[in-house]
Amino acid sequence: MEDMLTTDYDGCGRCLVGVRRLSRKTDTTNSPERQADQILRATEDVGGHIVAWADDWEVSGATDPLTRRGFGPWLRGEMGPYDGIAAATVDRVGRSVRDTLNTQALLTGQDRVIVTADHVGVWDFSDPNQENEWLIKAWGSQWNCVRSRNATATRRYAHARQESPNSARRMDTCMSVSPPRQRSIT
Repeated sequence: MEDMLTTDYDGCGRCLVGVRRLSRKTDTTNSPERQADQILRATEDVGGHIVAWADDWEVSGATDPLTRRGFGPWLRGEMGPYDGIAAATVDRVGRSVRDTLNTQALLTGQDRVIVTADHVGVWDFSDPNQENEWLIKAWGSQWNCVRSRNATATRRYAHARQESPNSARRMDTCMSVSPPRQRSIT
C-alpha cells in the first residue's frame, strides 16, 4: 500500500505527502483505506498529487509528529523534496493542540501547504477564520483524546473493582483528593 497511487516529485507546488496515522490498525472508522480515499480526493480537489505516504500504524495520537516513524523524517527534512502534506483530518496530523499548531507552524514556515479532507481547499493560515478553524479542530481532537483516555481509565477501574474489591479500595484511596491541610499562622 506504500506505493499506492504515488507519482514523482515534479515541483508543481502541489507535490504532497499523504499523512496517515492509526492508534489501532483494526479501527474501521479511520481505516488506512478510508484515510487514503479521503486524502486522494482532497489532493485531487486542490490540483495536487501524492509523491509518498507517511504511514504511522499503531502509533498513539499523543506521539509528537516529529518523532513518528513515518511522518517525522518528512518534517525533519530527511526524506526528499515535497511541497506539503495531505491528511484525512486535522487530528491525523496531531492529537494535541500544541503538536498540531507546532506542525502547522513548522510546515508553513518552510512554505509548505497543508490539505485536509475535512477542509475545502489548501489551508490559508493568513486568514484568521481558517486559522481559527484549524485551532478549533485541533482543540476538538485533543478533547476527544482526553475523553478517550478517561474512558479507558474508568473501564480499568471498574474491572479492578470486579476482580479485587480490596485493590479497588486502595485505588479509591489513591484517587481521592483530600482538602489541603490548614496551617496555623504563629
